[in-house]
Amino acid sequence: MSPSTSQVSNTRVLIAKIPEGVAPNNTHFETVTQVEDVPVLKENEIFVKNIIFSMEPYIRLDDFTETTRQSRVVGYAIAKVLESKNQAFPVGSTVFSSSEWGQYSHIHLPQYLKDVTRIDEIIDPSLPISVYNGVLGVGGFTSWDSLEKIGNLKAGETIYISSAAGTLGQLAGQLSKRKGLRVIGSAGTDAKVQFLLNDLGFDAAFNYKTQDKRQALTEAVGPAGLDIYYDLIGDVTVEIALDLMNPHGRVLAVGLLAWHQNARPHVPTNMINILYKQLRYEGYTVFDRHEFFPQFLQEIGPLVADGSIKYTDTVVEAGVEALGETYVDLLGGKYTGKVSVQIAEF
Repeated sequence: MSPSTSQVSNTRVLIAKIPEGVAPNNTHFETVTQVEDVPVLKENEIFVKNIIFSMEPYIRLDDFTETTRQSRVVGYAIAKVLESKNQAFPVGSTVFSSSEWGQYSHIHLPQYLKDVTRIDEIIDPSLPISVYNGVLGVGGFTSWDSLEKIGNLKAGETIYISSAAGTLGQLAGQLSKRKGLRVIGSAGTDAKVQFLLNDLGFDAAFNYKTQDKRQALTEAVGPAGLDIYYDLIGDVTVEIALDLMNPHGRVLAVGLLAWHQNARPHVPTNMINILYKQLRYEGYTVFDRHEFFPQFLQEIGPLVADGSIKYTDTVVEAGVEALGETYVDLLGGKYTGKVSVQIAEF
């Protein structure tokens, strides 16, 4: 499409129905193609062609209104700017932004415009573009920033990371190791457990699907006790962690994988530990922290480029219609590490 084109054929993936009491599956999505007018942009708005989408577990399928049968899904994508009324993002530039699941997106709402980041000037050509969806994207930034902001990491402490084979868990573990912590992780397959131990250098790891969580975590923690629980799931594991926590320990609530799989988040029955052990239980979201993204790239980018920080990366090269199925597979634990869907040439 050229800037003078007045219409585009746009294929989108929409929410066909909301999952109720079940994990999302392919029936919850619908792919539609329609010819749309290229929007007449107002000040600060941009119109982009989406190149590669980042698959995030926290995409929620509950955005219906009373007046619409279908609802658009918004996720993160790397895109090319086709039309612009924003000097920060000229035509032809590459941006990382919140974009609707589709070939083209009109980015105009203030909550999405504030998160747009121009990345063509910072891309390392020696790295695949997909890393800017993963270890050098929002996932990696979330791990780095949450540990910086609320982790208060101290050498010699023990940290436990749930769902540790995903993008956030992988980087959180490696950053903790670099700070001198003892790192324990859990994952949903034996292969992922071996990856944590052999490739990422975790001190201990277990399969949370085949092993008793309390027994496995208690044995892994040992007599030293637990200082930090990096919670990416929001299930009963937090109750186990509170029992094992040392005085003045920290629970970092960073993810809710259980909720995204349509399970009710677990409310611990032993919260008295927070009082008696003087623990800190703090939540973190990345959405108001984008001002620190350049600092993150400056620090972590070179470590990824020289191999000091390891990562796994799966790129599904397919059409837009693959977004829903890939998201379902992601929640089901099919992949290790970051997953992206590339729908166009970069």
